[in-house]
Amino acid sequence: MKRITIALTLGATLLATAASAEDLRVGTSADYPPWESVDGAGQIVGFDKDVGDEICKRISATCSWQNQAYDGLLPGLQVGKFDLVISGVSINDERSQKVDFSVAYADAPNSIVVAPGSNAASAKSADDLQKALAKAAIGVQTGTTHEQVVRAHFPDADIRVYDRPDQVADDLVAGRIDAGLMERSAWEPLVKGRGSDKLVYAGPPLTGADFAEFGKGQGVAMGKGKTELKTKVDGAVQAMLKDGTMKTISQKYFGYDLSKK
Repeated sequence: MKRITIALTLGATLLATAASAEDLRVGTSADYPPWESVDGAGQIVGFDKDVGDEICKRISATCSWQNQAYDGLLPGLQVGKFDLVISGVSINDERSQKVDFSVAYADAPNSIVVAPGSNAASAKSADDLQKALAKAAIGVQTGTTHEQVVRAHFPDADIRVYDRPDQVADDLVAGRIDAGLMERSAWEPLVKGRGSDKLVYAGPPLTGADFAEFGKGQGVAMGKGKTELKTKVDGAVQAMLKDGTMKTISQKYFGYDLSKK
């Protein structure tokens, strides 16, 4: 009889533990190395994946990752397809009206890249870039803050939207567009892979101080009103920033510290 009681008690404890463990679905767009990509084994890897896994560990959640085109991430979050979106999403006012964000975990600079012979290659400021590329064909990834910036501040430009960053780089090399805008860290492997004789950086790194649409850093996106979840994620992010974990992960993938100061 005693053995049966112990077994029942143990079973009840295991069930309670399972019920208390939180299962979270994390959406990302794994086409933006080194932030996130798919390796040869078909697994999602990268900076955001490591950050997300560490957050899930610290909030005692079991997380499953789902790969989704970038422009479908926040709409998917809004309809309940995901519980979290971790994909280098910049925090800005427009997005904050639709979803909630954690405190920022990173603050990535952005860059415009052009062909070496472009007039924009000698730009020294954001204003110079706007003048040099006023009527240029500019490529951006769809659904990004880069698209928002170009639409807001290059109103006469021919805006070309792409599903993936590598498509922007390839069309720039082929001469089908005059410039491309994306995060500096995403440009780096693309520029290196295609060569400095084909792609060069134009102007200074760009942040929210130059164009407000770039926002206030990158954060974890959640559905509106998920107060308990936001509190947990905020706590994990703040702890990772404080204890240096975010810096360590950043240096692993970028070679420098992108963590939000």
